[in-house]
Amino acid sequence: FIVLLVFSMTISRLSTRLFSSTAQSALARNANSPLRWGILSAGRISSDYVKAMHLVPEAEPIAVAARSASKAQEFADSHNIPKTFGNYHDLIRNPDVDVVYIGTIADHHYEWTRESILAGKPTVVEKPMTLCADDTKELINLAKEKNVFLMEGMWTRCFPAMQKLRQIIASNEIGPIVYVQGDFGYSMANNGPEDRIWLPDSGGVTMDIGMYIAQFGRLAFPDGKLKDVFATGTVKNGVDHSVMATVTYERGDSRDGFGEDGLLQFALTGAANTEERMVLQGTKGRVVINGPFHVPQKMKVMYDQGRGESTEQIFDFPLPDDPYGAWNNPGSIGFVHQIREVGTALS
Repeated sequence: FIVLLVFSMTISRLSTRLFSSTAQSALARNANSPLRWGILSAGRISSDYVKAMHLVPEAEPIAVAARSASKAQEFADSHNIPKTFGNYHDLIRNPDVDVVYIGTIADHHYEWTRESILAGKPTVVEKPMTLCADDTKELINLAKEKNVFLMEGMWTRCFPAMQKLRQIIASNEIGPIVYVQGDFGYSMANNGPEDRIWLPDSGGVTMDIGMYIAQFGRLAFPDGKLKDVFATGTVKNGVDHSVMATVTYERGDSRDGFGEDGLLQFALTGAANTEERMVLQGTKGRVVINGPFHVPQKMKVMYDQGRGESTEQIFDFPLPDDPYGAWNNPGSIGFVHQIREVGTALS
């Protein structure tokens, strides 16, 4: 699982910004209208995504598909969506849908992402894109072959704080990154036996939240090559419940003559609610992203002035005004950043 996640984050960047000619024509015809989204799956994550979409004037959820017509209609009534489908095929093939959002459980990501790409639809698929590296590579290659936009829904990367982080790393103001450390955990004590977290193929903490930290390897070492992965953990109900991992990257550059391998170290757990903090340590300073780092709102940049001494600069990135208050997952209003990013990529 750890190897898959790090590898997937290596080959699946923020998005594969490609188009099919059919999709280009459809989008050109509607250049002055909101981007029309089809929502594939009527689950909890899709609910949060659509709520956020209603706050983005440039986007509009026009259709939803579920495994039954009744479930699709119930979701549509709750979220003010005009069209419903009792199967996924018909939504993907509907000519009014400009872009497909796939929010199914991860077991089905490969199947429906592949069908959407083959239909020429720009596609956003929830993380993880697939359950194995070979399937991920196949989808990326297929999107390139068909010239279709494909994006893994790593929404954290679309936040303004992450844009600032990329600028800091690129500027070399804290020096080359030596290592990255982070934690992410939430208590799964109340997750019942039917919860998706216990599914044998896509369950466990690594497939659920591991990618949030794995992505920082790509940010900190953009030209790096995966070298080693060391991991250990505990198992509950047949899936990984707590994990600690260290990932080594062969550095792809030698800025300031620094040629050491880069390190990414992280802890994941379903046994406790953790601080959810990230630290990126450079040779001349560090960046600390306050928790919850996957919904980044506050960043501290510390510049070394000697051992135990530093100056610091604080950056605040407040979430958008929230008219809802209640979400299935905390901070989901931040989906607005990803929805806008997709609109920008498709414009």
